[in-house]
Amino acid sequence: MRRLSCFSAALLVLIFSSFGPLPIPLTAQKVVEPAAPSLNDLSSDKQLAALIRGFTNRSTDGLESVAYIDGVEVGLQGRFQNVVLGRLDSKSGLGAGCVSSLEEANAFFGRDLETGKLVPRGPFAAESIEAVAARHGMSVDEFRFYSKMLSDASIADALAAPASSSIIIQNNNGVNEGFNDTVAAFVVGEGGNAGTTRGAQRLNVFNFAAAIWSGFLDSPVTITVGSQFNPLSPCSTSGGVLGSAGATTVHRDFSGAEFAGTWYSQALANKRAGSDLSPANPDINATFNVNIDSGCLGAGTRFYYGLDNAVPANRINLLVVVLHEIGHGMGFQTFANGTSGVLLNGFPDIYLRRMFDQSSGLYWHQMTDVQRQASALNTNNVLWDGPNVNIASGFLTAGRDAATGRVHLFTPNPFQGGSSLSHFSTAASPNLLMEPSINVGLPIDLDLTRQQMRDIGWFRDTTSDNVPDQITGVFPSGNILIFGSNVSITWTNTGGFNRNVTIELSTNGGTTYSAIATNIANTGSYSWTVPSTPTTQGRIRVREAGFIDLAGVSSSNFTMSLAPSSSAAIIAGRVLDREGQSVRGAVVTAIDPDGTVFSAVSNSFGYYRIEELTAGQSYVLSARAKSLNVSGRVVTTENDLNVIDLIEE
Repeated sequence: MRRLSCFSAALLVLIFSSFGPLPIPLTAQKVVEPAAPSLNDLSSDKQLAALIRGFTNRSTDGLESVAYIDGVEVGLQGRFQNVVLGRLDSKSGLGAGCVSSLEEANAFFGRDLETGKLVPRGPFAAESIEAVAARHGMSVDEFRFYSKMLSDASIADALAAPASSSIIIQNNNGVNEGFNDTVAAFVVGEGGNAGTTRGAQRLNVFNFAAAIWSGFLDSPVTITVGSQFNPLSPCSTSGGVLGSAGATTVHRDFSGAEFAGTWYSQALANKRAGSDLSPANPDINATFNVNIDSGCLGAGTRFYYGLDNAVPANRINLLVVVLHEIGHGMGFQTFANGTSGVLLNGFPDIYLRRMFDQSSGLYWHQMTDVQRQASALNTNNVLWDGPNVNIASGFLTAGRDAATGRVHLFTPNPFQGGSSLSHFSTAASPNLLMEPSINVGLPIDLDLTRQQMRDIGWFRDTTSDNVPDQITGVFPSGNILIFGSNVSITWTNTGGFNRNVTIELSTNGGTTYSAIATNIANTGSYSWTVPSTPTTQGRIRVREAGFIDLAGVSSSNFTMSLAPSSSAAIIAGRVLDREGQSVRGAVVTAIDPDGTVFSAVSNSFGYYRIEELTAGQSYVLSARAKSLNVSGRVVTTENDLNVIDLIEE
């Protein structure tokens, strides 16, 4: 996670620590059940059901696996999409939720769209602005003020970083429609959106969402989001479709795939392959309902086109919805059929490899179809198990397993379609972007979605050369540190990596770590005072802040101890090239703070030995040979033998 300003970070603590967020209820708020629909309403509902069924179709009939030079592709033909629905609730006002099946849509609306029969509303806990503000001990005005301040800080932080990927919004609308609508904007400058027409403001929101995503994902291949605003009928005060999105193709067994026989969404597959595997298709397809701006959900309702996340009543926050839907298209979804347990054309996808059932102790890719069927109904027992999400989820006060950091996925019983698996649980508190409920106050900094993306294979690649960035050469390593001494922790970044880092200490050989410094500038060095914690198994870990995948660790244990009673010390070891071969005739030098040089020459087996050094003294140790140069590193000696191998990087 990037560092906020001191003020905004303190403000975040004030909101979520002083006031203490409460868990979001697992069941929907009690509402007045709607009356049975009329014949006209039922006819409209059946049309709405057909629209939703078409978008969310999870059937694999006719979806052929086609082998190409680099892997296998399946064109999804507009299926497996995630659909955002809207409804006007008598209690909580205008609400939105993301679904991936007709059954879940029925639960969202509280009625079977095909028969008109009333059904229990699922756990789409749409919270009003009043409820969210009260949960944080604030008035509505206070909550809006502080939320806007935090959102502004997050936006500025995201957009200030250079984009590591190019995400293009492909405008598929015709003249005078959708993104090209020339009708005057509802409010020019709404929430910082400078567009003067409705079309321009829509395109500004989509491009702004793309900019936020491009600040966090690295890819050498341009990511294209085919986008359009079209009429999606029917839409009425009984509800309607806000929009839908999803990957256009999936791929397996291509060069760069982390796992064989595993489906990847197109954008992620392209990133890992380093080339566009389906150049004729956009990576993601997104269609939104232009009728929402005509008030079809109710008088005065429409999309909110602001870029500030400060949404007034009777508005749908288009920015958050677009961020959410792009997240699905980037890989936050499974292509398994939760109702039958069947995998897409017989192969697992990268998402479900991280789905862990804590009752059975199995991941979804390890299960049979029958086991997956049962697991889909295992409420509150299916969790996301990825190292990056696990290490970053500590801010959640509900919706995670405290012992492991795993985060609950949305698995209500009865099972409610794909969305019940392709979202974080509504139990998560604070609210998360990739929950099925689109609540007010959702973050726009992508929260744990960034870590989830890293877990499925969006590795850090700052220079877009398709080579993962690394942190190497972490020091101290293999030497002895004296309590209270000042030591420079150093490391080397590869691939242009320059994001903030967290530095941690282990005293048990790397089993567990505690923080030395968190979310600091990545300068390659950090001045550290050695704590009075005796150990012979010290290790330093330097990792990208908020992640565990991009981390470097001391190559060997070091010792932390009291100062020695004797003044004599020796440094000895081997000089090795990057292949691990010994280097003969290397000149090894140790320079003390006064500039005094001590030296030795490595023998035919690469061994060297420098004597008559002072215990407890820091030296700059380096080695040079005809074809080798080991740059200086700071070491602190003890009174006994200090074994330090010098290895070419």
